This record gives sequence, structure tokens and C-alpha cells, in this order.
Amino acid sequence: MKRKERIAVVGMGNLLMSDDGVGVHVVHQLQEKKIEGVELIDAGTAVIHTADCLRGVDRIVVVDALKAGQAPGTIYLMDGDEVFENDYSLSIHSLGLKTALRFLAPDEKPAEWSLVGVEPETLELGTRLSEPVSDAVSGAVRTVENLIEEWQA
Repeated sequence: MKRKERIAVVGMGNLLMSDDGVGVHVVHQLQEKKIEGVELIDAGTAVIHTADCLRGVDRIVVVDALKAGQAPGTIYLMDGDEVFENDYSLSIHSLGLKTALRFLAPDEKPAEWSLVGVEPETLELGTRLSEPVSDAVSGAVRTVENLIEEWQA
């Protein structure tokens, strides 16, 4: 019998910087849904501290703001390798993610990971998401759920 894969969803962002907090908002909505067999991690801006939580995880979905030049609220889904190979303007938290993934023991198989990104409208000081990003949260939640379903199939 095939071992069930461990999946984690990591929401990144700063709730005090408007749209930068979108990843955390998405994880909070997912927490209300209580998805079985999935670890939901509100990393906020302390991404490096998630390394221990990610140890032994097979697949990771990272949710964060991603500036890739489309309209605010645009939802992106991309493979983790694609994220680091391209010159996207990720929040500074994503750099912490790269470091956190490296902190895992070198003899461990690195987890496969994907990014669900949302194009921000503003990264100014403020506790509310802009209207287009707020409207995109439910779509980002569905994108994460669809990816998890695909991985669990």
C-alpha cells in the first residue's frame, strides 16, 4: 500500500503591509475548512522558523504575493523551480523560504513545491487587502484546494 504523502500549505506575508499579507489570509480561510491530511502553516514573516515544520513533508504549497506584471488580483500557479529560475518580484519572505528549505537535512529528499501567488495592488502600510486582492482570496483558496486534490488523487 502506498504511503500517504504529507502535504503542507504555507501562507507567507505581512498582515501590516496590505496585499503582502494575502498568503496568510488564504491559509486562515483554509483553516476554517479543516482539510484532512494537510498541515496549514501561517508563516507570516517568520519563514525561516518554518523549516522544522517542513521536515519530512513531501509536497508544499506556498501562498504569497507575487509581482509578475499582471493586473492586481491575478492568481498564479507555478512549480517551485520555475519561481526561483525567473526574475519575479516575490516578497522578501520567499527568499526566507529558499533558506528554510535549505535548512532541511541535506540527506533528505527535498520536497516538491508549488507557489500560488496573487498579484498585489499595494504593499503600503495598512491592515486591509485592496479590493482586487481581497476578491482574489477565494480563487486562491480554490487553486490550493485543487492542487491538493490533484496531489492526493
